Amino acid sequence: MFSWPAFSGAALAIWLLLRGPAAKTPIWLQKTCRTAMAFFLYGGFLYLLKSNTLWQLMPSIGFENRSKTEGFLILISTLVWLVVTLRILLRGFPIPLARSATLENPYPRQKRTRRGLTLTDVILFYYSLKGK
Repeated sequence: MFSWPAFSGAALAIWLLLRGPAAKTPIWLQKTCRTAMAFFLYGGFLYLLKSNTLWQLMPSIGFENRSKTEGFLILISTLVWLVVTLRILLRGFPIPLARSATLENPYPRQKRTRRGLTLTDVILFYYSLKGK
């Protein structure tokens, strides 16, 4: 049976692999490695939540109800894992609607100039000095 240090070690090994030899591999292989790394981190966190040693320390932090806190942490970690996995898998794909809107812009960008002093600014400054 795996434990949280084994999952964390596997995630670290994949990260080191991506920083070294797998840095020049095809993008689909890098995405597969990143997805596996995210899964190992997620699994390691879930195993950490099941350890009794962690829950012996939790009352000192202020978490009294184990089942409620554990359920909430599982929910949050699952949502984070899903977002991270989708971001890994979908990064790099073009979004056609966003690109077409920028290419078909009929109005060129105007250079922003510095705003000058207006009559309103002068009046507000005058009345702020007059009130003192």
